[in-house]
Amino acid sequence: MRNTILYIALSLLMILGMASCADDNYPEPKETFRGKFIEKGTNKPFQTAIGNTGVRIRMMEYSWSDTPQPYDFNCKMDGTFNNTKVFKGEYGVIPSGAFVPLTEEKMTISGTVEKTYEVEPILKIEWVGEPVVNADRTVTFNVKISHGTDNPTYKKPLVEGWLFVSETDYVGDFSYSPNYSINIKANQIGLGGVLLGDNGFTFTINTSMASKKFPDYSRKYFFRFGARTEVTFDATNRYNYTEVKEVTIPAL
Repeated sequence: MRNTILYIALSLLMILGMASCADDNYPEPKETFRGKFIEKGTNKPFQTAIGNTGVRIRMMEYSWSDTPQPYDFNCKMDGTFNNTKVFKGEYGVIPSGAFVPLTEEKMTISGTVEKTYEVEPILKIEWVGEPVVNADRTVTFNVKISHGTDNPTYKKPLVEGWLFVSETDYVGDFSYSPNYSINIKANQIGLGGVLLGDNGFTFTINTSMASKKFPDYSRKYFFRFGARTEVTFDATNRYNYTEVKEVTIPAL
């Protein structure tokens, strides 16, 4: 008799536990928040890194709390984003990256929501002309760096630049070959501690400055120039970038 009562009691507890679990289950997140970041004035895609040194989108769901836990995700290299796993609700959205900061925007996420952010980059970095593969199998690039904003708070001297080189097109401070990439300090190009001019600054960089030469066989490499000022965001150094250039280095 005692065993029967114990069995019934345990069965009831299991049923109640299962019901409780069912009540605590939320619908899976299936709303979509997607869009892009573009440069103000040019409408060009905002070039960025992948991960923590790129564009971070912070979402705070106010549907259930006035002090929610932040939910962060990052953009792609071309400044586009597509998050298909968002809970339906009311959010405060704050993007951050190597651009003049944006204020928090309140929005309802339901179904598919698209957003285009026009941003002022801290630096505007451009390739000038096309890369030149030289007879000695080095490559010469011309790069122009300008201030991307007139806001004096974010118009600061250049600190450093990088010619990032990789065997894949995912290239930047998050993924590069230390053998072929080149770090340039501002004082090496005469810009130590001074602001860029109104028309920017153009300089030439050659891959002979790298620690190693390209191997003897032919292969493709991917190049991207990134630079930063002394401005940091969320205690993180964030670079502005050119687009990626693909170059085939010939065999000896």
